[in-house]
Amino acid sequence: MKRSPRAKVIAAVMLVIITICIVFLSLLYRENQRSMQQIIDNKARSAFIVAESIVEQTSIQYQLRIKSFLNYKSSKSREMMIQAFANRDRQELLRLSKPFFEILQHENPYFSTLGWILPDNHAFLRIHSPENFGQNVAKMRPDIAAVNTFREQRSGFTTGYIGLQYRVVEPVFYQNKYLGALQIGIEGQVLQDAIEKKLHAPAGVAILNSEYNAILKKYQKGIPGRTHTIDSSSPNLFQNIVNLDWKKKQYRITLADKPYVIYNVYNLFNFQNKELGVLFVALDISQEVMERRSLILSALLLSALLIGLSFVILYFSYGNLVQKIVNLNSSLEKNNRELESRVRERTAELLFEIEERKITEQKLHKAEKMEAIGLMAGGVAHDLNNILSGVVSYPEILLMQLSQEDKLYPPVKAIHESGLRAAAVVSDMLTVARSAANVHEIANINTVIKEYLESLEGKKLFSQYPDVKIVIQFASELHNIKCSPVHIKKCLMNLVINAAEALGNSGQITISTQNYHLDEDATQKNSLPVGEYVALMVKDDGPGIAANDLEHIFEPFYTKKKMGRSGTGLGLAVVWNAIQDHDGNVKVESDKNGTSFTLLFPTSTDQTLSKPKKNITIENLRGNGEHILVVDDEPHQRNIASQLLSLLDYQVDTVHSGEEAITFVRTQKVDLLLLDMLMDSGINGRQTYEEIIKIYPKQKAVIASGFSESEEVKQAISLGAGAFIKKPYTFEQLGLAIQTVIKKNKRVQTRKDTLADD
Repeated sequence: MKRSPRAKVIAAVMLVIITICIVFLSLLYRENQRSMQQIIDNKARSAFIVAESIVEQTSIQYQLRIKSFLNYKSSKSREMMIQAFANRDRQELLRLSKPFFEILQHENPYFSTLGWILPDNHAFLRIHSPENFGQNVAKMRPDIAAVNTFREQRSGFTTGYIGLQYRVVEPVFYQNKYLGALQIGIEGQVLQDAIEKKLHAPAGVAILNSEYNAILKKYQKGIPGRTHTIDSSSPNLFQNIVNLDWKKKQYRITLADKPYVIYNVYNLFNFQNKELGVLFVALDISQEVMERRSLILSALLLSALLIGLSFVILYFSYGNLVQKIVNLNSSLEKNNRELESRVRERTAELLFEIEERKITEQKLHKAEKMEAIGLMAGGVAHDLNNILSGVVSYPEILLMQLSQEDKLYPPVKAIHESGLRAAAVVSDMLTVARSAANVHEIANINTVIKEYLESLEGKKLFSQYPDVKIVIQFASELHNIKCSPVHIKKCLMNLVINAAEALGNSGQITISTQNYHLDEDATQKNSLPVGEYVALMVKDDGPGIAANDLEHIFEPFYTKKKMGRSGTGLGLAVVWNAIQDHDGNVKVESDKNGTSFTLLFPTSTDQTLSKPKKNITIENLRGNGEHILVVDDEPHQRNIASQLLSLLDYQVDTVHSGEEAITFVRTQKVDLLLLDMLMDSGINGRQTYEEIIKIYPKQKAVIASGFSESEEVKQAISLGAGAFIKKPYTFEQLGLAIQTVIKKNKRVQTRKDTLADD
């Protein structure tokens, strides 16, 4: 039977249309599967970032917290507690430890155990179960045995009698004597609950059967499998996944008639870095699956409609066949492009959100690390600076009384210079901790760089590397900035030292400046607002920095040098923190052709340069017999201040506490107070000054402290204290501060007298 030409044309065109629809549906299905997997991967990556952050925050917090808990020098109650452990007084130890345990439980409801262990591994006191003691826990708790053996902190996840815990075990020392160990435990349930709260998704842990069996039977509520046991607050949901291969990162599986992705977000390790199990989360993808099924169904319906409509049009409107096929094909292509565009846009949005979250987590992690360093630096600064006062000031007093020809002059000068270098290291620690008291002034970076290059310190540095060529490229008409010149010079010094050491025997270092404008695109890369900036660049043509090291170079104590010989590990950390204090940013570019550091500083709206400091001589610093009262709890610090002030022709009295100072001024008025801010007993410097100005409202004062310029110092200055100096102070710093306060008050009084005469 012969077909009509019309039928043949309709059949041929319909075959083409059906083929096009099949190809379109195939492409759509493949793109749909790829998009679905990408969404799953993005969700899984987000879950991993959250889990890693939770675990790191928990571990770092309690590794530091237990050290703080055992710092008996920080408070009398802690020392009494350690003494009770040393005396093996169980009842006294329970009485003193229990309030701390209750505080920790109040702060963290998952905090479950706190126990004192003897050096022979016997449990001395469990605060959470005080009636249970005396057992040898070495076999059950190898981490405690390791601490008693090596006397170093151990931490990690473990399965004990009451379930999964994160435990930290810390050795206990008192007056250089080893007493035993202290262990704290946080319930592992904190991981599941935190994951579920942040991701709004059910979570659980799959623990190796060999480890899970260590838990007492009455606490075993998990679902056993061939290799692992699942412990979760949603046991009914996870009945079908007990025998998964937990070495794989993710599974797509149906649970409770819903599609899920089971994702292994974090591996749990014990103190020996042996795996105990995995933390997993069930990510509900039912909405995404439904959306994609709906999309495929819509495409199928659209294709069926297209085929049927094409047949009707071809059958009834043969004359318009070609034009209508072209129009329908164009419509299909447009829909496909729009669909692909929407998928790409949504994918890009998800990737951007994940990247932003990752950046935020990194910043949080870095801030916590810097806060920990800040606590360490602030804790040692006061005591260390008080100690350094003697090393800096006594040699300075001796040098003023020795001639340069005296044979004792060189060694005394060396002691003085060593003290100043030690004080500089403490200053670096405070800069890293973002706690340094900076004095900002309007300056031109070109001038600051020239001052450093022409200084003795700069010349000495370059003389150590005679074969390294230094090239200076200053921009003309450079904008001024508001900065701390001392810290700018310190940044330049650290960058030049690093560059010179990277070059070795020969090479070139280029120091350059330029004005820099950041537009909206550039601000996203530099994390700075739109505006005008000044750039300081230090570039070398050395071998470059390894890619693995680049992301760590600004971390405190991260160094490839030999500590104590070629650096402290604080150089680039000082650079980074100093730039943050100037509201700027630092960029690093490095490859096999060299390394370039670019420091960006916001320009100042005030372009009037600060006046240069005048040369100070001892004659400029002498007083006129004014009466000064030194208030300090350190005997040698009172002696130092008394000798320095006496050499400057001041009348000096000293007292050892704020209370004694208040009693002194009630009977004898003084011209000026030199107040220590922190004193071990009694009231501090700010409280002392507050009480004295109630007696003498116009009492002049200078505040001195081994710490940086704290809130207490700022309050004292707001009350009327004229100046702040940081220990250890030099002869010049002390004399200048005293002169400034006395002269300032004299100028104010002279002006009042003149106005009264008028």
